[in-house]
Amino acid sequence: MKYLKLILALAPFLLFMSACGPKPAYKTKAGKKKLKYYNSVQFQGRPYNENKRR
Repeated sequence: MKYLKLILALAPFLLFMSACGPKPAYKTKAGKKKLKYYNSVQFQGRPYNENKRR
């Protein structure tokens, strides 16, 4: 019974700590911009034009 109470008390804390971690780079604004640049250079063989909208 003691262990069950301990697990129930720690579960919300562990969920909160896992949700507040840093975002991966590909989900941030700067990361998306870098990914778009690297993909255009590697796969399209032409320089990246930041002002061009697709």
